Amino acid sequence: MFSGSFFLTLAFAAALLAPILGSAQTRSAERGVAGFDSTRPAERRQHRPAPLKELRDDIDALLSTPEWNGAHVGVCVMSLDGGELVYRRNDDALFTPASVQKLFTTAAALAIFGPEHQFTTTVTLDGSLQPSGEFVGNVILKGGADPTWSSAYGVDAAAMFDEWADVLDSLGIRSIKGNIIGDDDMFDDVPYAPGWAWDDLPWAYAPQVGSLALYDNAVTVAVTPPSNDAEPPGVRIHPETEYVRVIPSIRVLDSTGVTALTPLRDPSSNVIELSGTLANMTAADTVTVRLSVDNPTAYTLWHVRAALQRRGIRFRGALLDVDDVNDVVADDRTQVVIRHSSMPLKDIVAVINQRSHNLGAEMLLKAMGWQQGEGSWDRGVDVVRAVLRREGVGTAVAIADGSGLSRLNLCTPHQVATLLARAQKATWGSAFRNSLAVPGQVGTLRRRMIGSRAENAVRAKTGSMNNVSTLAGYVTTRDGETLAFAVMMSNFIAPQSMAHNLQDLVCMRLASFTRKLAP
Repeated sequence: MFSGSFFLTLAFAAALLAPILGSAQTRSAERGVAGFDSTRPAERRQHRPAPLKELRDDIDALLSTPEWNGAHVGVCVMSLDGGELVYRRNDDALFTPASVQKLFTTAAALAIFGPEHQFTTTVTLDGSLQPSGEFVGNVILKGGADPTWSSAYGVDAAAMFDEWADVLDSLGIRSIKGNIIGDDDMFDDVPYAPGWAWDDLPWAYAPQVGSLALYDNAVTVAVTPPSNDAEPPGVRIHPETEYVRVIPSIRVLDSTGVTALTPLRDPSSNVIELSGTLANMTAADTVTVRLSVDNPTAYTLWHVRAALQRRGIRFRGALLDVDDVNDVVADDRTQVVIRHSSMPLKDIVAVINQRSHNLGAEMLLKAMGWQQGEGSWDRGVDVVRAVLRREGVGTAVAIADGSGLSRLNLCTPHQVATLLARAQKATWGSAFRNSLAVPGQVGTLRRRMIGSRAENAVRAKTGSMNNVSTLAGYVTTRDGETLAFAVMMSNFIAPQSMAHNLQDLVCMRLASFTRKLAP
């Protein structure tokens, strides 16, 4: 059952959609859902408010519907052509930005490193090759803050490691008597940012953060129903690995139940208990969950060893973190045999912002801190604050992490819109703008604003967590004017889909805005 206020929202939305969609049917909605407006065109023009006032009145009406009573809603719309504040409501109030926080992180990274910057990982040999083909010594993998070794960035990490194994084979190495050492000291050893919720930690969107990262520091667990009542549900891990062990505790229900799976993992363990229920599934159905792993450095080394074994290179030794190695590695006795560079930063931030990739954002934040002397969240935050100060955004923001997963982050709609406006004029501005999601295309806006004028006029970053929803970016008006906007919402209990609808309607109204008086 829908409330009367819901129908009021629909009626007002219909009126807004008339100039947005432009059909004769929706234009009739402008006259009101009650009936035809018999006022002569000249009289309507005489009584119609100025375009800017009409825009503000329309957005006010959208934000004032009963669904948002008690909610905290802030909006800032800024013209990039003249710097005018086109619309503002609670724009100086503090909000939890959720993943809109990534705008601060990626803008600062582009400003600090430049759009063409690449992160470099090296493989170094510390030892000697015997005539028999046995390498006596250590293989050292040094992390360079590259987040891209996953399908999210279009990288086949297994194939990449196979190529590395081919390089060692081409050097004549047939076996290794020594250790594979992971050097992750570019970053500190703190795996989680301040303010991350403990119940987020088993999930892939809250991975441990280090300077070596593989498969988003996560695994995908696929669960299939049993073939008969005597068997348990099937569980498969991708990528295939013995590094993670999944213990299923799953019941199969009839069609009246629901399918729901919950992971339980001790933060320092890779034994995951997966409990829950499967309901109304056929033998061909599969349910997948993405889960984080403990110790990404060891996880990476496990897969490097697996690539060596696939190539037929025997390995006798241990997988070690560089912190557990007693001997100091001397640079004068080592040889760099592989130097792997990531894709350019502009392409990395495109994945981070379009797909809302949390691990990539956190690695950028720590990389900025490392560039200033310490690969930590605290030092990375200092760098972001310095960029915000330089760009005129100010420093009256609370920054706890790079991705927005922490609820300790706070900023205002005006600060977000100001960053967007300043970025437009920066040397890295085009890379920043191009990194944002587009309605109907791959990314977090792929199912939003489709078929409206906003579909081809908006580039934006989404943000969502429980009782929080944000959207910020750029919109091009009917006149070709560029607006920076931020819509930030918190303390609401309505479904996220309704918050998305409200944000989309604001964008659609902005995309249809013209400063010209109607004929």
